[in-house]
Amino acid sequence: MSLIVFAGPTIEAAVVRSFGDAAVLGPVSFGDVYRAGKERPRAILIIDGYFDRVPAVWHKEILWAMSEGIHVFGCSSMGALRAAELSDLFGMVGIGAIFEAYRSGQLEDDDEVAVAHGRVEDGYVPTSEALVNVRATLASALERGVISPETCRLLLSVGKATFYAERSYAGILRGAEAQGARSEELAALRAWLPANKVDQKRADALMALRQISDWLTNPREPKRVEFNFHATDAWCQATRMADAAGVERTTSNQQVAALLEELKIDGSYRAAWQASALRGLAIREANRAGFSPDLVAVRGAFEQLQDRSGCESATLFKDWTVQQGLTEGEALRFLEEEARVAWSTPVLDDLVRGQLVAHLREAGSYTRLLAKIDAKRKHFEAFGFVTPALAKVVRSELELWQWYFGTRLGRDIPTDLQRFARNSGFRNVDELRSAVVRECSFTARQVSVD
Repeated sequence: MSLIVFAGPTIEAAVVRSFGDAAVLGPVSFGDVYRAGKERPRAILIIDGYFDRVPAVWHKEILWAMSEGIHVFGCSSMGALRAAELSDLFGMVGIGAIFEAYRSGQLEDDDEVAVAHGRVEDGYVPTSEALVNVRATLASALERGVISPETCRLLLSVGKATFYAERSYAGILRGAEAQGARSEELAALRAWLPANKVDQKRADALMALRQISDWLTNPREPKRVEFNFHATDAWCQATRMADAAGVERTTSNQQVAALLEELKIDGSYRAAWQASALRGLAIREANRAGFSPDLVAVRGAFEQLQDRSGCESATLFKDWTVQQGLTEGEALRFLEEEARVAWSTPVLDDLVRGQLVAHLREAGSYTRLLAKIDAKRKHFEAFGFVTPALAKVVRSELELWQWYFGTRLGRDIPTDLQRFARNSGFRNVDELRSAVVRECSFTARQVSVD
C-alpha cells in the first residue's frame, strides 16, 4: 500500500481515492498512526483527527512511524497541528496555509481547526464551521470591499468567542448584529457568502494530495530521521493499549451496526437515537465545563444506577455489570460517564423542558397524557381535594409502596426511598408519596369517604 490517509469532515473519502492508491481510515485518534504504520505504507497523510472525548493521536507514534522509514505528512486540521509541532526538529512534513500559520505562531489554539461533524455512516458531514475557514472568508470579503476592517474585526471576535461545535456564519452574523455591527455591511456579507465562502481546510487538503500524489510517482527512499527513537516502558504500554483498542474498535463498530439494525426492526430506533443524543450532549457539556468526576460523584452515579436497575446490594450490581458485558475497568469508566450525565442534568433541564411537549407530540403520547391529566383532575374534583389522605386509598404506607414498586414497577421496594425519589426527579420522598397516592387512587377509581 502506498498511502494511508486520515480524513473525515475536511474532505470526502472518494475525493482522496481519486488521487491514487490510498486507504482512507477516517479521523485519526490515539494508536491509529501506530497501527497504520504496521501496514508498512510508503507514506501517511494526517488531515483530520479527534481531540475532544477521544484521545488524540500521540506525537510519539508519529515519531515511531518516521523512525520506521515511513514518510508522515500533515495538513488542514489535526495534521497541520502535529506537523507544526514536529516539522522543524523531527522531520514531519507540513503542507498548506494552515500549517504555515501554526508553524509561524500566527495561529496557536486548537479550536481554530475544530469542527463538529456527523457519523461515519453519513460521511463525517461537518455541522459547524472551522475558525480558520471563517478567517479566510472574512479576509476575502475585506479584500473585495464587502465589509470594513472594523466589521471584520468584530465578526472575528464573535467567531472566536463561539464554542467550536456551535460556530456558524449565521450565528456569527447574529452575534455581530447584537453588538452593533453595521446592518448594511452584514446584509452585503450575507448575500456574498453563499458563492464566496473560503474552505481553507479543504484547499490545503487538496494541495497536500496533489503534492503527495506527484511525490509517489517517483521511487523514494524510506524516511531517514536524525533522532533516536527510544521504546520506553510508556511506549510499550501505549502500543499494547493501541493493539487492544484496534481489536475492540473493529468489534465495537460491527456490534453497533448490528444493534442499530435490531432497533430499526423493532421500531425503537428513534427513541434510542434521541436518548443517546441527549446522553452525548450531557457528557459533552460536562467535558466542556471541565468537570472531572471525583469519588463522591462516581459514588452518586453508582447509587443512581442501583436505583434504576433495582440492584440494592453491591453484589447484585456487580452481577448486573457482568450481564451488561462490562469489565471492572469498563464499569468504572461507565460510572464516570454517568457522573458527567448527572452533573449536566440541571444544566440541560431548561433545554429538556423547552422540548418536552414537542418530543411527546413526535412520540404520539402528548394527547394521551393530557387526557389522563384531565381525567385525574375530574376524579379528584369529584371528591373535593387534590391529594387524598393515605388512609383513604390504602391501609398502610407499606401497602402503598408494595402496590407502586411491586405491581406498577415490578421491582423490590428500595431501601433508601429518599434517594430513589431524588433520582426519579422528585424533590423528596414526600413529593413522591403524594404522587403515588394520587396515582393509586386514580388507578383504582375509588377513594374511601369514611
